[in-house]
Amino acid sequence: MSPTGKPTGNVLIVGAGPTGLLLAGDLAAAGIACTVLERRDAETSNLTRAFAVHARTLEMLDARGVADELVATGERVGEVQVLRTTSLDLSRLPGRFPYVLVTPQYETERVLRERALAAGAEIVHGAEVAGLRQDAAGVDVEVRMSGGGAQTRRASYVVGADGVRSTVRRELGLPFPGQSAVRSVMLADVRLREPPASVLTVNAVGDAFAFLAPFGDGWYRVIAWNRRHQAPDSDPVDLDELRQVTRRALGTDHGMYGPRWTSRFHSDERQVPKYRVGRVFLAGDAAHVHSPAGGQGMNTGMQDAANLGWKLAAELWGWAPSWLLDSYHEERHPIGRLVVRGSGAVLRFVLAEPLWLRRARTAAAWAATHARPVARRLAGAVSGIDIAYPAPRGSHRLTGRRAPDVPLAGSPGRLYRLLGDGVFVLVVAANDPAVTYLATKRWAGRVHCALAGGATRTTALVRPDGYIAWATDETAPDRRAAAIRDALNQWCGQPADRPVHEPHAVDGVPGDDPAREGRRT
Repeated sequence: MSPTGKPTGNVLIVGAGPTGLLLAGDLAAAGIACTVLERRDAETSNLTRAFAVHARTLEMLDARGVADELVATGERVGEVQVLRTTSLDLSRLPGRFPYVLVTPQYETERVLRERALAAGAEIVHGAEVAGLRQDAAGVDVEVRMSGGGAQTRRASYVVGADGVRSTVRRELGLPFPGQSAVRSVMLADVRLREPPASVLTVNAVGDAFAFLAPFGDGWYRVIAWNRRHQAPDSDPVDLDELRQVTRRALGTDHGMYGPRWTSRFHSDERQVPKYRVGRVFLAGDAAHVHSPAGGQGMNTGMQDAANLGWKLAAELWGWAPSWLLDSYHEERHPIGRLVVRGSGAVLRFVLAEPLWLRRARTAAAWAATHARPVARRLAGAVSGIDIAYPAPRGSHRLTGRRAPDVPLAGSPGRLYRLLGDGVFVLVVAANDPAVTYLATKRWAGRVHCALAGGATRTTALVRPDGYIAWATDETAPDRRAAAIRDALNQWCGQPADRPVHEPHAVDGVPGDDPAREGRRT
């Protein structure tokens, strides 16, 4: 623990998209000074590309107290259309969010921005990174301001969340290997005289693909691809072509008219080989990009941020184990690789050209979504619910997996109400005050303690990002106490001689109690 009782440094985040804003909010909530540099001016609109907020992302936002606000801005979709005759059922997903939320990216950014600012983060607009250099103690970042002038900012750590054309990645000299997945994708925001009945509308035929999603204010985003006309990204989008392609793919253009914005882009499949170089980290599109199939891009970046934030906070508070910061790359790089490969496979599956292959595709999609075990796995993968991190050999079966939002005895009533502030939660199976007191006294400020609200024999240490760090089914008090001590030493660093600040106490489970001082061993 920091000898001064204060964090030992600060974090500079480059990029105020969803990844950077979630990270800023997490760091600020954990008491870490952080600044976000964003090259766009404050009044510049960030044109929406992402619409899907998946179940695991909503759980992360729930832990941070903002999920319900975001859900109110969009539409809940419990069954996602895959092809015209096939859909994927999300309504059986575990947890509070058995659906995908369809809402414009700017709503997600607004909620995250407000949270970050309320927690004390600083967001600087019109600030473009021009270079960086690092040494053993920190990182110097050269910044050009949109109003003229330049400055150098010093930080203990820097996180590049600055997108596919990341300046931070370029300054690190890291390659971004991969390939183009699809070229000349047309984007447009349009009105529809005959809106579709479904919230999301998508289909592909041999030479055309179209996708429609609502903004919620009468405007729709259309994404379309025309195999017959692969124009450069710089070419304008012609409304007649957009209508024609949409009709080929969907059977109707829904009376499309009045575009307010159009563009072309190409989608790449790329991943940086290292997410950490010294004191600099990469997250979100700066680290990995992939096809839009499955709507996982923004979600994956936000999960990068959730994984990294508490680890940086632990390091700057002075209690992180020596291996903790390196575990960001070790855990998130394989997930990024899986998303890049999986979304690419889905895209090629959807855009299959020969008639026989399209028929086989339709049959395979129907079979996969109607075979319950396969459909469950597909829903778990797309939603992020089934994401898990590697566990050491011989670990409990739950180690590394998502922690469900289990009920707790007493206030606050459920697990996710205790997550989100950079602190672990020890969920104990039995209300044994002596064991709980012994385990948490010297890790005060790093661990909340809670009594499970239902019958269980499992005691689990839940990470701040909602994954299970360690668990045991041991019921003998002495052996369970020893196992808890070992787990806290491994994950929460060396115990402090005295707590820096008081631990949270849940009804029925003690926190620090000076009257119990004599029971400390």
